Amino acid sequence: MAESEKTREELLAEVEGLRSRVVELETTLAGLREVEATLRKTEEKYRSIFEDAIEGVFQTSVDGRFLSANPALARVHGYDSPQELINSITDISKQLYVNPEDRARSMEKMNREGALRNFETQMYSKDGSIHWISMNIRAVRDKENKVRYYEGTMLDITERKKAEAGLQESEERYRTAIENSNDAVAIIQGDINQYVNRRFMEMFEYSSPEEIIGKSVHIIVHPDDLSKVRDINLRRQRGEPVPSRYEFKGITKRGKILYVEVSAATIPYRNATFYLVYLRDVTERKHTEEVLIQSRNALESLNRAKTKAVDHISHELKTPLSVIQGSVRLIKRKLEPTPQYRAIRELIDSVERNLQRLFTISRETDKIFRLSQELEAVMLVGDLDSLWQRMESLSEVPADIRAHWNALRDWVDQYFEASTQFFQSIDLYTFVVSVVDRIKSRLSGRDLDIRVDGANDLFISIDPEILRDIAEGLIKNAIENTPDGGSIRVGLEQKDDRIVLSVTDTGVGITEENQRYLLDGLHHAKETDLYSSKKPFEFGAGGKGLDLLRMKYYSLRFGFDISFESNRCIYIPTDRDVCPGNISQCLSIRSKADCLNSGGTTFTVSFPVRKKPAAIDEV
Repeated sequence: MAESEKTREELLAEVEGLRSRVVELETTLAGLREVEATLRKTEEKYRSIFEDAIEGVFQTSVDGRFLSANPALARVHGYDSPQELINSITDISKQLYVNPEDRARSMEKMNREGALRNFETQMYSKDGSIHWISMNIRAVRDKENKVRYYEGTMLDITERKKAEAGLQESEERYRTAIENSNDAVAIIQGDINQYVNRRFMEMFEYSSPEEIIGKSVHIIVHPDDLSKVRDINLRRQRGEPVPSRYEFKGITKRGKILYVEVSAATIPYRNATFYLVYLRDVTERKHTEEVLIQSRNALESLNRAKTKAVDHISHELKTPLSVIQGSVRLIKRKLEPTPQYRAIRELIDSVERNLQRLFTISRETDKIFRLSQELEAVMLVGDLDSLWQRMESLSEVPADIRAHWNALRDWVDQYFEASTQFFQSIDLYTFVVSVVDRIKSRLSGRDLDIRVDGANDLFISIDPEILRDIAEGLIKNAIENTPDGGSIRVGLEQKDDRIVLSVTDTGVGITEENQRYLLDGLHHAKETDLYSSKKPFEFGAGGKGLDLLRMKYYSLRFGFDISFESNRCIYIPTDRDVCPGNISQCLSIRSKADCLNSGGTTFTVSFPVRKKPAAIDEV
């Protein structure tokens, strides 16, 4: 009985144990299912990465066959799918590698180092074309350390290799250009030379780059200019404005002094700032400039002495000329009632005419002297402005220096006879017509067709006296060089942002030799001994070039342009050939048209456009 009950308890215990075991098995099964689901998700995740990777991913057998490949790898080699790649490539070494020895070399290196990184080689595509590949490979081994397979990635780097080749070619080309440059070239970081070319070593008498590279740039600077160069370099490094081009006194390794012109540019390179510097030996030029400056100073000194002498003589002549003129008039009044006057009348008239010429020469000399002073003042102002710009490019000009500079400009301005304070808005057409009408009234005995063509309502801002000098001077010049029967056209028009006044004649024209110097001032466009004592506006009256000298001064002073074009009459090609002064008397032509088409001159003056006139001033 007890035996049967014990057995029953044991059976119940076994049943309970079985139930616990079933629960444990069910729990374990659920865990396995969860692990399986996690593994499946992980596999899907990594397969997605494998399938969508940009780089080609692969596994290969030891004997050189693809075991697996992703779509990117198939695209790298030009195949439509990974399966096509796997089926087509049965021997990677022979079918993919352009140089099969590269695979053997890569395997040897990988086995030695355990992995292969960034290994570059050329491979064939499906269509037979060649492209560059970069690979990362590792060996997968079993427990006995035997290689089971290889896995890794491939990336097509063909475009990068092309860019590198182009960059290398460009670098070699520019390096060749720099190495063979006639200028010294240096690359500087901070104050230290990082590179110098052959010409740099020649210029500064060094035998090898090692003597310069790694050294301070100041080793080639003479002590006289060391502070100047240091200051410019420090300001450049701080990003402050510096001259794009400057000069300094240099010194070679052997102590030779030379003058160097420098231009520098900032260039970024490998996340750092460098300076590309060009240096040119200008020693000969500096010496030439010094000689020229000395010569110019000597010439200017002589010219000033000559000008003062002429001015002194002109002033000294006025008193005796006035005394002589008064004496002649007194003699004339006393002798006029007497019978003897008739015999000496022509002599007295000749003396009076020549006295008047001397007075005219004296007045013209005064004008030339004043214009000469004003031209010198204009050139001085230009030099001052240029010097001021150079000073401002170096550093901020102190207030006291600026005040002194303005005082100097004001002092120079006192030599200018004409000033912008007298400028007015002038209707050019109306003004020029009035000038032409006034000139025509003085042309007694001349047969010329003078007309004004052009647009109305063209306004310029200028002193009326200056404009009158310009217009009258150009028209007078045309009249005196155009034979009777000829024509003169005064044209007015607007071209872009300029208003143009042109005077065109059908006159004798100017020889090419004289055209070179005509606007230099006081230049005769005719042999002096051919001039006769004619009145203004007569043909061939000639002149001393004073009108053109005055116009040149005005153009420099007030910023308008003056130019000319001329063709010398083909029938009188040299200065010694004489025009008869009347088309009808010329023996070289058959008709008037022959003369009108044979030569002529156009003088052109262009003014800035005045957008809106304030008023029309009376002439």
